[in-house]
Amino acid sequence: MKKKFDPIFVIISGGSGSGKTTVANLVKKNLPKWCTSEVVSLDNFYIPRNKIKTNNYDSPEAIDWFLVRSAIVSLIKDQKTTKIPIYDFTKQMYTGTKLIKPVDVLIFEGILALYDENIKDMANIKIYIDVPDDERLIRRLKRDLKSRGSDVDKTISAWRENVIRMHHKYVEPTKYISDLIIPWGGDKENLIPIKAISGALEYAIYSGKNKK
Repeated sequence: MKKKFDPIFVIISGGSGSGKTTVANLVKKNLPKWCTSEVVSLDNFYIPRNKIKTNNYDSPEAIDWFLVRSAIVSLIKDQKTTKIPIYDFTKQMYTGTKLIKPVDVLIFEGILALYDENIKDMANIKIYIDVPDDERLIRRLKRDLKSRGSDVDKTISAWRENVIRMHHKYVEPTKYISDLIIPWGGDKENLIPIKAISGALEYAIYSGKNKK
């Protein structure tokens, strides 16, 4: 009788604008079609504007950690179909939910994805994307102007007041508890470690599913 396969839980952390979502989706894309996978973003667990008690969205206080833990435990431990909130950054509120079924590989990404001890301890692989501060600021400016209803002054002000300070206090330290650090790849994402991660996951899943 084959042993029940336990999902592989991958956490991807890194500073704002480091390319976490891009890396997570590339890892998913490079997995074989027979391997089910899903990317869950910490960005969807921000506390709505009418309930939040801080203006600092780079602080752990801005995240609904109870909701995050409940969702991850449901997908990894209980292996149940789970509702994930959809957060709209322009409205600063939830605009709906998304149903996620249990998968072979669950990838959880976000600046504070490795902050919570309970979530971190469930991870099979912990990854940190290491990108220089100036490059991250450029990326954040482009993103905020394009999709988050911000402007140059607001983004730079937030960067100076909160983002860089919270990064050095909460995010950067998670680099030193990671299993793998992906260095900056210049103008393109660093595809060599990404493909290596996908290959290692494929082998682990195949071995796990075929273990007697």
